[in-house]
Order: sequence, then structure tokens, then C-alpha cells
Amino acid sequence: MHSNFHLKIVFVAATVATGLFAWSMPAAAQTGQITAIKAGRLFDAKSGTDLQNQVILVSGDRITDVAPAASVRIPAGAKVIDLSFATVLPGLIDGHVHLNDGKGDQMAEAMKMAEASLKAGFTTLVPQGSHGGGYTDVELQKQIDSGKTLGPRLITAGPIVGQELKAKGADQFRKALDELHAHGAMHAKIVPNTGYSWDKQGKMSNVAVVSFDELKAAVDEAHKNGMFIATHSYGGPGLKDAIAAGVDDIQHATAADDDDIKALVAKHLPVTSTILDLRQDEPADLLKWAPYSKFREMQKTWVKMMKAGVILGFGSGATPVNGGGRIFDTACQCSHGVQAEHFVVLTQWGATAAYVLKMGTSVNAAILHKDKDLGTVEKGKYADIIATDGDPLEDITEIQNVKFVMKGGQVIKNDLAPKPSANQTAQAR
Repeated sequence: MHSNFHLKIVFVAATVATGLFAWSMPAAAQTGQITAIKAGRLFDAKSGTDLQNQVILVSGDRITDVAPAASVRIPAGAKVIDLSFATVLPGLIDGHVHLNDGKGDQMAEAMKMAEASLKAGFTTLVPQGSHGGGYTDVELQKQIDSGKTLGPRLITAGPIVGQELKAKGADQFRKALDELHAHGAMHAKIVPNTGYSWDKQGKMSNVAVVSFDELKAAVDEAHKNGMFIATHSYGGPGLKDAIAAGVDDIQHATAADDDDIKALVAKHLPVTSTILDLRQDEPADLLKWAPYSKFREMQKTWVKMMKAGVILGFGSGATPVNGGGRIFDTACQCSHGVQAEHFVVLTQWGATAAYVLKMGTSVNAAILHKDKDLGTVEKGKYADIIATDGDPLEDITEIQNVKFVMKGGQVIKNDLAPKPSANQTAQAR
């Protein structure tokens, strides 16, 4: 398996060679205008604490300084955004979404889903397979980066290898990875597990449909091309082979056993577990397997992984709903734009607010090898910044109501307004 350090070298080389990660700054951020954001509370995604009364200076699409307000001189002529009454955080990163479902106009659908997530504070999305959309995510990423379309940063995958992009045998998996690379995809999604069941003792079994040799060939070819591999692995051979083959990110790990968890920790291999989709599947699972379900299995396993020290990333599993996709919120009949409930559920499972907020910011940035650009509000990083009225560290549900979104120095949304002072309130009476 490639070491984390070696993988970073590969990613840097691929960046120079292909420009896949050379996200362009929006036209609105190229004017040279300096923006100063006054942050009453600033979530430090490294320590998991709030910094008080900070000023963030932004020029172009990057942060040029972050410091206590008392020590910062705001340049004359700077545009000032007053969030002194709010909590400011790094833009959120969703490590598992789908922008397509193969129904209707795929680009229009992808644009709608991406924009909904962006306005909810998710400034970076990781499509995990196009679900019938071909290379729509790659084309959308190009449009967003050129400033032609509003949307979050995309870490693209194209079609799922072995399913949408047919492949059988090690050679075909290598060729499929080369095809993805040629089309501009940044990573590959492979599904080693499909069917699942429980025995009478409550042990979950999973059907393996991709061999170790196929996975190893895909991993080697991906790394050669400066890409990474994510796998849909619930448990059993489909998970064990993925771990042994050296994949870069495990999606789900729903039925990871103790040996799997030890291996994940030893290899510093991250796991991105979706949960709201499994909750949606719960009624159907219980009809067939009661008292067992993927959602209940995931809770048990996720808590074990957290306590064992597995690197856990945030990924919602959000999809369009036209083709029978995921509905996380019945009021809106949607999942994109409301996936922040995932944070809330994880705190109900025992995680702290700081832990889950780091999952969706600094931890995910490191998993994606983008921690030099994303994941924290720091000098030199992209000005991907969000804000909430209240403090998500005190009430995690606040992260479900992001009211300010900036991506690359461009204000996408600002529904925040300074609260009136006590004197102003008295005078109004």
C-alpha cells in the first residue's frame, strides 16, 4: 500500500501534470477587492474550539490573514462583512454525494443538486459515482471552475467502475481507470459489495462481486494516474479485500468486524459512512430482517470505529430524487441541501459537536489530500467560509441552518443581519 506521504507526492505530481485540481477563482473574486470579515466566533477546525473576535482578510479567492480583531488593521477601502454576532466556520465538505440519477436532463439535475448543497454550506462535494449521468460531474466541474456556473468545488468520479463503466478482470479494471483519467475524473468509485443479509444470530453477510486482483489493479492504476480509489464496502470479503488492496477511502464499512477495525486503524485508512440513506432504508430492512437493519448495524459499528480511533469522514449519500433517490427530509422531499442532519444524528450516537464538525471540515480535507487548501480558516487557504446565527458547538442543530456562504471569496448567500443593540431595541419601543 502506498504510504500517506507517498500518496501526497503522487497527488502533487498529478496536479502539475494534469491541472485536475487547479480550481479557477470565480470572476467576482478576481477584482483585487479586499474583504474583511468580522467573526464574533470562529470555529478552529484543528482544535475543535471557538476563537473569539477574529478578523479574516480575503483577497481574490484566498484568505490573506486571520487574527484577533485587536491586532488587525483593516485596509482602507476594504469591503467589511460584519459577522461579529455570528459563528464563522470553514466551508463544509461532503465526502459522498450523487448528482445524477439517469433521469431527464442530467446537467440540469446536477446543477440543481450542487447549488442546493452549496447554499446549505457545503462548498466542496465529492461525487461517488454518476448513477447514470456518465461524466456529467466532470463537465459540471469544468463549468464551475471557469465561472460559467454557480456551484461548489467538485472532486469528480465519473461512472462507477465495474458497474456503469463495465469491467471484468484486472486488465479491464486498469483500462477503466485509464478511461476515467482521460475524461478528467479525479478519483474512482468501485462497489465490491452488493447483496446483504442477516443470520438468526444477527451477523450481517455481504456478497462480494469484485476480486482482490481487480481491486489491486485499480488501485495501482489510479495511483499511477494521480487519482484515488473509494469503495462501497459493507463488510466481509468486499471490505477485507479493499483494505488489503490499498484503497484510499472506504465508504460505509457497515459490518466491519474487530479485525477490520484494527486494520483500518493500523493503515490510517479513513472510513466515510453514510447514515441518513440507511435510515431511509430502515422500514424495508425491518420488514425482511427485523430486528436487524443497515441503520442499526451502522450505528453499532460506527461507535466502535470512533472509539477505536478510525479516521472517520463526513459523507451524506445525498442524491437526486427523480429516479427514486434519497429523501432525508420529507418536508422538502430532498436530500441535497438538508444533509447537515447527519451531524445531528452522529451526536445522538455519542460524538461531540466538535468531533463531527471536524469530520466535515479539517478531517475530510485531509482525507482528500486537500488540507493545504481546504478544511480550516487559515492564511493561504481558499476563502470558503460559512456562518450560522448561533453556535454549533453549543447546539449542533445550528449547522442545519447556515445563513452565510462564501466560496473562493465570492459571497453566495448572506441571510445574516446584525442584531439590534439594547439601546436600539429600547428606542424602537
